[in-house]
Amino acid sequence: MPRAHLMTPHRRFTGGEGVIEVDGATVGAMIAELDRRFPGLGEMLTKGASAAVDGLIHAEPEYLAVDPDADVYFVAPLTGG
Repeated sequence: MPRAHLMTPHRRFTGGEGVIEVDGATVGAMIAELDRRFPGLGEMLTKGASAAVDGLIHAEPEYLAVDPDADVYFVAPLTGG
């Protein structure tokens, strides 16, 4: 089952859990399942966040296919100047 790796700002929805096994054939399906389990997390993962799949960062990853043993790293948007 794919694993979602969450940054610290995302973990407020999961009770501090940083790595979650979640079903999904695409990044978007993973996000939908995460939102079902942790309401509000899906919106945070789709608004400005990026995801790294197979070592490549994607700014709009919702339609990317993921393998059953994939590690998907969700990256919160960075701010500052």
